[in-house]
Amino acid sequence: MKKNYQSVLFLGIGGVSMHQLALAYREKGYTVYGYDKKLNEYTNLCSNAGIIVTNRFKKEFLHVDFCVKTAAIKDNNKYIVNLKKLNCPIFDRAGILGKICEEFKCIIAVAGTHGKSTTASLIYEILRTANKKVSCHIGADVFAPRFKCGDDYLVVEACEYNKSFLHLKPTISVVTNVEAEHLDTYKNIFNLRTAFLTFLKRGLKRFVYDTNSVSYLKRVKNTNFVKRTNLKIKPKIKGEYNLDNISLAVAVCKFLGVDDSTIIKAVNSFIGIPRRYEYLGLYKNKKIFIDYAHHPTELKAFIENFSQEFKECKIVFQPHTYSRTKMFLSEFISVLKEVDDLCIYKEYPARERPSCGISAHELYMELKKYNNNIKYATSIKNVLNFIGKERAIAFVGAGDIDCVAKKIIKSSSKNG
Repeated sequence: MKKNYQSVLFLGIGGVSMHQLALAYREKGYTVYGYDKKLNEYTNLCSNAGIIVTNRFKKEFLHVDFCVKTAAIKDNNKYIVNLKKLNCPIFDRAGILGKICEEFKCIIAVAGTHGKSTTASLIYEILRTANKKVSCHIGADVFAPRFKCGDDYLVVEACEYNKSFLHLKPTISVVTNVEAEHLDTYKNIFNLRTAFLTFLKRGLKRFVYDTNSVSYLKRVKNTNFVKRTNLKIKPKIKGEYNLDNISLAVAVCKFLGVDDSTIIKAVNSFIGIPRRYEYLGLYKNKKIFIDYAHHPTELKAFIENFSQEFKECKIVFQPHTYSRTKMFLSEFISVLKEVDDLCIYKEYPARERPSCGISAHELYMELKKYNNNIKYATSIKNVLNFIGKERAIAFVGAGDIDCVAKKIIKSSSKNG
């Protein structure tokens, strides 16, 4: 970024990535403004740090040196329209993240279809426990987050959506797995795999968890293909799949010189990240959990682990976007038709219109062919009617289904 730039506007500042970048520019001495349609805990953090945030159009916000926007901000946004008239430079979030990453000595970028947030958080926690000067930029809330330009290490979650991870130039590139996802961006699995190949090659040092999904990456020389760790760990986080994430994090941190005892201490104390097999509380003596699973593979892994732990349980699943539901319809049906007590909650459309694919109700109607006991819900009242005598209920999805679970728990405390 040019040295004469002194002010910046962040459009979509309420996002987990955007608010971190905004805070970083504030710390660098920039005058920072922010806009988001919905104000939330992240916008509150920005406001408390001296950033002026609004959910409305303000003409005074147009007098900035440059603007940063998320993919959710469209060209017809009033700020974008007016900033273009003023010839104000407008940058995408991914490009700015790639630029600011250059201010760190060692960039550890973690990519993958599943498990990248947890793996990145584990690496960050191990390095933090080892008293390293380490920052993180992860698409989930982590314990003791830090983002300070100039630190020795930056652990960054490298998201493949919109090819944003190709803006990064990692010192260490890490891949958890590669499966079909975000084909609205890539059109086909070949293009997606090619993008991951390009990302992996950019790292000076490379780590990949050794599964069938990444076998094609074995053509890349000087890549460490990681197996299950043999360290004697007793992790708190649940799920067989998390042993893969832990093993990958262990391999990276061993390479960086962290000793076994420190790694074991960090792994055993790591409580996980929000919305990953997270226990929320009780509703009338029933345990309520939430999980972020929104891809069929993630959904299958979570349901298998959850149903093993709780023999009597119910699942409330919220599909995320119309296009994903359409793309993975057969896979979703294959996974969900095996669930005895299932409720499909209205979809979280995100950036999409119904014409983009298949709705939650259409998924429900397809599943009814296999399980006549399945329920459909569009409100908290519907969900409460679904909840029965089971000991545990999981609310699953990447949309606002966690808010439904939290409101149900809150209603229980209000009623006594």
